Amino acid sequence: MLHKFSKLILVLALVITSVTIAQEKPMQMKSMKSDKQTVDSTMIKKGIINLASIDKNSDGKVFQCPMELNVLSDSKGECPLCGMNLREIAVPDAKAKLLKRGFKLDDDSIKNGSETESVKKDAKVAIWNAVCPVMGEEVDPEAPTEIYNDKVIGFCCKGCEKKFKADPEKYMKNLSDDGTKFIGEK
Repeated sequence: MLHKFSKLILVLALVITSVTIAQEKPMQMKSMKSDKQTVDSTMIKKGIINLASIDKNSDGKVFQCPMELNVLSDSKGECPLCGMNLREIAVPDAKAKLLKRGFKLDDDSIKNGSETESVKKDAKVAIWNAVCPVMGEEVDPEAPTEIYNDKVIGFCCKGCEKKFKADPEKYMKNLSDDGTKFIGEK
């Protein structure tokens, strides 16, 4: 009986030790992340974003965090908020991503850049529809967008915007009045 009792105590001690170690590891990771947050807060853009001032070397590219889109730089680096590596991206693509997520850009950033993104100054910055007017699938915020009647129309994938451009009125009829439901045919 004493032997069984000592085994039980040993198992219990191992479990407690494992739980204690597991609880300490996330705290250590948090403290490492906190150190990274002090790296460079100038990359975190707040308010109205001017992409031209970020692209200091005028090469048409900036570095942007894939998760924290308002973390931008003209050189490689690490996001001070999440620790991810910044990715090189063309200025028009950075502009489109920022607008899709509701960030405000200055007039120069909106006027300049690729017109293939079809972004207009007076257009709404948020994607208007929840489902793709071509396929009826959920809109992917990373997919291309098109402006139609001052609404930013989103799609489920790259390629749907080309079909939409060919006959936008046909595809707009596939959406409910508020853009949340697919009511047409694929």
